[in-house]
Amino acid sequence: MYEAVLFDMDGVIVDTEHSVTEFWQRLARSEGFSIAPDDLERHVYGHRADHTLRELFPRISPDQYGEVYRRLRENQESLRYTAIPGVLRLLAELSDARVPVALVTGAQDWKAAEVLGQLDLAETFDVLICADDVALGKPHPACYLLAAERLSAAIDDCLVFEDAISGVTSAVTAGAACVALAAPHRAAQVVEAGASTVVRDFERISFDPYEHLLRVGDQTGFPFASAHESRYLRAN
Repeated sequence: MYEAVLFDMDGVIVDTEHSVTEFWQRLARSEGFSIAPDDLERHVYGHRADHTLRELFPRISPDQYGEVYRRLRENQESLRYTAIPGVLRLLAELSDARVPVALVTGAQDWKAAEVLGQLDLAETFDVLICADDVALGKPHPACYLLAAERLSAAIDDCLVFEDAISGVTSAVTAGAACVALAAPHRAAQVVEAGASTVVRDFERISFDPYEHLLRVGDQTGFPFASAHESRYLRAN
């Protein structure tokens, strides 16, 4: 049985693909090129900014990263964030059922604070893991392993919601089960990365408090331990 649910942020809690793409494409245009779709998948979505700069912007030296980070923060803090359909309801259902939840993001803590503040989720997550909490970002599994440790849960008792290939890889490599949020044209990629199920959003995902079952559509269900069972399992 599962004990905890771990959520990525960008593309899972909030819809940020357009704003993230536009920021990095605008920076690329200032450097005289455009980022190809494959490179967006491999080096932007789900990755920390330092990874993106190293891989796609070799002409920008590390001593110039601070200015890019300043512009990125200014951009991200100016946005109004929109929740992915159904996620706020699911988070409320998990809270009512006392299922531990964590936010595990490659974003900086200031962005997480902005997003959570706008969506009134500042007190929702039991654990928050951001970019500076781990030395290596996704697809390395460190962030999910740390989240499970801080929740006092075994990583293979955790269910992860991710959207990016790097994030799915991170979760599965850590040992968690992963549900991916992806459009149909990306479904094969996230399944190849290890996602067990693919959905568009959270509209058909719910938590049944009587059966302690997280339902994904009509076919898939993830059984969860009750709060009492979770304490017993950890003790034994």
